[in-house]
Amino acid sequence: MSVAPPLPAALLARAARCWRCARDQRAPVQQRLHALLAPLGYEMMAPVIDSVMTIGEACLGRQLCRGCPIGPDGDEALLCALFADPARLDRLPPCRACPERRELFAGALSSARVMAALA
Repeated sequence: MSVAPPLPAALLARAARCWRCARDQRAPVQQRLHALLAPLGYEMMAPVIDSVMTIGEACLGRQLCRGCPIGPDGDEALLCALFADPARLDRLPPCRACPERRELFAGALSSARVMAALA
């Protein structure tokens, strides 16, 4: 059984929405994430979340937090579930373009959990 990470799921969902908004506006993503996370003591998570989101999009082959087939909050719930237990990644369909991306995404999720534990 996996231990839940110290980063609250609601905060991770907010960070995912912040990341998507910044990307769509072509704004500096990490600065926006830092502004959201720093007052809560998670400032070092800004580059980590940026990496997880970027690698997640590459792994899934689509933009996250936009047009999720299971609803508008589906990607946020997916990210929270994967963050809580990166082994759930095995339940997702493999990336056809590059199967190694799944391993890269799993590594990014595991690293994010370590960084959140240190925050």
